Amino acid sequence: MQGLELYLIDFIYHFRYVGLLILLTCGLIGVPVPDEFLMTFSGFQTSLGRMDFGKTLIVAALGSFLGMNLSYWIGRRLGIPFLHKVAPYLHLNEKKIAQAEQWFQCYGDRLIVIGYFFPGFRHFTAYFSGMSKLHYGRYSMLAGIGALLWSVTFISLGRVLGEHWQKITHILHNYLARSGVVLAILVFLVYLYSSKRGKTSRVN
Repeated sequence: MQGLELYLIDFIYHFRYVGLLILLTCGLIGVPVPDEFLMTFSGFQTSLGRMDFGKTLIVAALGSFLGMNLSYWIGRRLGIPFLHKVAPYLHLNEKKIAQAEQWFQCYGDRLIVIGYFFPGFRHFTAYFSGMSKLHYGRYSMLAGIGALLWSVTFISLGRVLGEHWQKITHILHNYLARSGVVLAILVFLVYLYSSKRGKTSRVN
């Protein structure tokens, strides 16, 4: 177990629900915090009777939801103009940004719930939802559903795994991280296909 993980575990061990709420909120904004690791540890604590399962689940879902909402509003405040400023460094032009914004408004909201389960990808969906000004009511509903499903999955996993929670969580995290990269590539390919198809239909 690494030093950061030990520190975070100690933080939750001492501050319990408040600690979990703070860390998950920060993690969903983009602070490099091992979110799944924290939730499975908290789930393990419920199996020992140190934390209540129901309260832990509510706090985890709330922290995740708050973090995703803050990310949305940061993205909305920064907006597409901020993306235009950094576009040259990302090899993007205005046309590509406009196409990406249009594509995300049409299809991107479908990724918000599933995006929770892939490290790094969930941050992309939150910030770009705000940047593309996806309707907040729809976004918050999907973010809430995703937060609840994500929290139930990993807290229950930690409770069921017991003393083996740490080993399994590391394996699962590595698998999900790789899957997140694959998912990001697939999303990009679908975006390219949609853009090309749109050009063809305009020509015809």
